[in-house]
Amino acid sequence: MHFEVTAAGQPAKSSVEYEFVFGAQVVAHRSHYTFTGHFSDIVLWPSSAVGYPLTFRAAITTGTTRVNLDYAVQVRQ
Repeated sequence: MHFEVTAAGQPAKSSVEYEFVFGAQVVAHRSHYTFTGHFSDIVLWPSSAVGYPLTFRAAITTGTTRVNLDYAVQVRQ
């Protein structure tokens, strides 16, 4: 995955935290990274997640603004 965050057209100091959602409930928080402008990462899923309908959430914060980017995932073997 790749994120780009700007403010007034310039790279913005931001942070991203991963949340894993099952149903309507956050079941895990993982990773907290800070970056300016661009960020890339690869998420490896544990075998215990296979078969569950999950939502991967990238919670991006810049200043006082938080945006949740939600992606439905189905982990397979």
